[in-house]
Amino acid sequence: MLAGCVEWPQELAERYRRKGYWRGECLGSLPAHVLCGDPKGIAVVAANTRLSYGELDQRADRLAAGFR
Repeated sequence: MLAGCVEWPQELAERYRRKGYWRGECLGSLPAHVLCGDPKGIAVVAANTRLSYGELDQRADRLAAGFR
């Protein structure tokens, strides 16, 4: 658990894993063709924010470039 992060309720985490929503993979470990197969498809939903796979890929690239 990262400091300052809110932990998911245990029952929700277990349900998401059972249903295959959470597979224990980091987004960065997925091949680019998986992330960009349908660049307009919704990849992330958080509160009022929705990111397509294409937008997620672009943001990840920008963030990585910033770390460099």
